[in-house]
Amino acid sequence: MSNDTFLEPQPLGVPCPRCQRELQLKKGRYGLFVGCSGYPDCDYMTAADFDPGTDVSCPTCQHGKLVQKTSRFGNSFYACDQYPHCRFSVNLPPVAEACPKCGFALLLKKRSSNGERLICAQPECDYKSTVS
Repeated sequence: MSNDTFLEPQPLGVPCPRCQRELQLKKGRYGLFVGCSGYPDCDYMTAADFDPGTDVSCPTCQHGKLVQKTSRFGNSFYACDQYPHCRFSVNLPPVAEACPKCGFALLLKKRSSNGERLICAQPECDYKSTVS
């Protein structure tokens, strides 16, 4: 298969509403879709442009909530639902906790080969929690 007809399932960091396993962006014969990583035990699926909201408030405008979106390249990101009035977005899953170093209202969940840690969403701050 050529690279343009095949897409490895991309984890989305969102639990399946049926079984709580992680949802993945997948490519099928009719295009992109979101399906449960527990297939065939769980056959949950939905359209690729689904919009699961988070309970995290936008730190910039204070009015909107951060919702998960999928870029045209199949990568997930989180953006304020008040777009275009607020253009805040981040590439990592948001956590509704204030940064202990600078006080910014949002931390991000970053995964690495060593484990998972929280980092500050403000680029100027270098806060990183210990690896869990």
